[in-house]
Amino acid sequence: MNQTLQKNKTKSKKKRNYSFRKSSRLSHDKMTEIDGIKIPAMPGTCYHGILCSLAINHNKFCTWERIFLMTEKYMIQYGGQKAWDKFVGKSDVKAYQQRIRDNTHTLTRTGRNAYGYRLHELGMAIYYFKDGAMLLVGGKRTVSGNKYQVTFKNGCQLQSRYRGSALTYKEYKTFLNLKYIDESCTILKYDSIKEARAKKGEEIKNYDKNTLLKTDNTLIQVCIKLDESYDQHTANRLESLGLVVEEIVRNEIIGMIRADCVSLVKEDIDVQSVTVQEI
Repeated sequence: MNQTLQKNKTKSKKKRNYSFRKSSRLSHDKMTEIDGIKIPAMPGTCYHGILCSLAINHNKFCTWERIFLMTEKYMIQYGGQKAWDKFVGKSDVKAYQQRIRDNTHTLTRTGRNAYGYRLHELGMAIYYFKDGAMLLVGGKRTVSGNKYQVTFKNGCQLQSRYRGSALTYKEYKTFLNLKYIDESCTILKYDSIKEARAKKGEEIKNYDKNTLLKTDNTLIQVCIKLDESYDQHTANRLESLGLVVEEIVRNEIIGMIRADCVSLVKEDIDVQSVTVQEI
């Protein structure tokens, strides 16, 4: 009898469908479309909210703060307020922000038995960073035996991941420029990355904010060039440092700030460069 129960239990266990090409639950023509991008996830779910959030900003880096807000928006839009409240209100689990991060990470997994496969089938892939994520679209999937690869026009392929060494987006851009990694995050110079991080750690350790803030209260004019990852949170952080904005032209901000706060501005994750202007 026990053997019969065991067999029935095995039969009743559903096989998870990682491919959405032949999905009986959600056909391709019924998928939500965001900015021309099909979303291979059931509307109202966390996965659907995450993908909608990244799709509306495709090929651009999104901070976790923005992903949290946009996931909430899309879960409510497609699943109703109850769907969001149920997701946030779960007890004895991680905070909802961490679950959104974890689910985003799940969507980066590769292979035919992984959630990322539904994206890879459609020529998409998620790049995961410490401070956010990015959805690449328009890729081409090539198959070789049991393995496959997705290649994008900018040279990126599926992101290479290393346990315990996730990059920030700014590190990704910096290390790519220094050729410590390639476009897909494959490490080319491990020791160089280790040295760069150690040096940065020492700079932060030896940084005496209180001493710096006493050095020079003079107001100076600066031109701040922002990376493509900037958003309203960037503006809020810069304003909290005392920046008074005078003019904004595309991704450049001209404004006044205390001279002793320039170093703090340079440390912001979305700031590419700061140039002192002649007044």
